[in-house]
Amino acid sequence: MASLLKRISSVVISEPSPPKVDIDQIPPTTDVVDCNNCAVDCYEHPAYPSYLDLDNTSELLGSMSPYGRHIMIATGLTDWAERIEDDSPTLAAHLHKVINQDTNYTQHKPNGRIFITNTSMINMYSTESDGQDVLVLPENILISNVRPQDAEAFYRAFLDKPLPLQPVQLIHYNNINQSTFTPTCWQVHANPSASLILLCSHRRRDKRCGVTATILAREFDHILREHDIEEQGDRGTTVMMVSHIGGHKFAGNVICYTHQGTRGTWYGRVKPCHCKQIVEDTILGGKIVKELYRGAMMHSYGPTSFMNSSTCPARIRW
Repeated sequence: MASLLKRISSVVISEPSPPKVDIDQIPPTTDVVDCNNCAVDCYEHPAYPSYLDLDNTSELLGSMSPYGRHIMIATGLTDWAERIEDDSPTLAAHLHKVINQDTNYTQHKPNGRIFITNTSMINMYSTESDGQDVLVLPENILISNVRPQDAEAFYRAFLDKPLPLQPVQLIHYNNINQSTFTPTCWQVHANPSASLILLCSHRRRDKRCGVTATILAREFDHILREHDIEEQGDRGTTVMMVSHIGGHKFAGNVICYTHQGTRGTWYGRVKPCHCKQIVEDTILGGKIVKELYRGAMMHSYGPTSFMNSSTCPARIRW
């Protein structure tokens, strides 16, 4: 009996198992900081509406699906059809269709999942009547004049490729228009912003993101102005609304892209009181706020070969 009680006791008091996430998602200990948000809601940082059914208890780490590339399409909107992959006239729908017709991708995903979102970004460079600007990360490039009918050519030219292991130089794309299958109207530009703050605002998919994104956008804009940070330049940071990224219950959902577009940091349960720290520690300081962290774009902390080596930096224990 004593032996049985001892075994039961050991089960009851044992520590919970750490989330089962790949080492690729775990930042080095030197890159992690603790959250310093307000302990309680205050006048300056009001609470979200009480009618939002938000999850404040489930584990955040590992709550996003890893991906290798993020494709962001300029639409000038902050809300979209419930499922952009089924909105047939659009570039997003055409890209989804082309990508999922590639059996090598669907069966093996040799370069990780391709993550496609619509964004509130407006066209900066596109001149074709039905052309759109498209950001591609981690390459950190913007392709202009991409039309829905160009989806297959776009996939072959930019997405069906090995992931870069270091920032890509624009000279790499000098001959992009000389290929027989690429439209001559395409132009490749550098991402005009050094960093991006993406807010899921997809209300038609789930109102929790639609409500929280609007509140967060105002606070991020306020903080960026306080720090004299504009949208372009060496410290340029753009705040954009994006379509569904997953995890409505963890709203506000935020993705921060830093390090020349090669690091994508996902945060959940972000409140207005977190915005200042995210700007100062993540956007400007390159740090990860532990309590908000959901995961990251593949290779955000270095290529896999490096992370599997004996010189891999120590990783934080959740």
